[in-house]
Amino acid sequence: MVGIPGSAGLVLVAGVAHLNEESAVFEAMLTGWGRQQASRLLGEKTISDRVRLVRRFTEFAESYPWSWGPGDVEDFTVSLASGDGRRSPSTIRGYHLALRMFCDYLTDARYEWPR
Repeated sequence: MVGIPGSAGLVLVAGVAHLNEESAVFEAMLTGWGRQQASRLLGEKTISDRVRLVRRFTEFAESYPWSWGPGDVEDFTVSLASGDGRRSPSTIRGYHLALRMFCDYLTDARYEWPR
């Protein structure tokens, strides 16, 4: 399974100690997800837009994916649906879908991120 594009074993090197382990794992997750999407022949803009959204959500939630909860998505949605920079419902649903795809990727046993 290590050879599957996007698998943890391809982006995290065993035995390497990182100064900021959480940040390194998160960056590896984003790199792996990008590779997984590229292997499905998605365009660079689609991939970069999705990765940028996940980064934006991570900053909003002030936590990494392993600490996200439903309330984080609800708060993010409210922030997107109000104020001067209000997004359309279809844009917000698209954001939800991208976040779900990222979480599905992380929890898919084939990519070995839960391990």
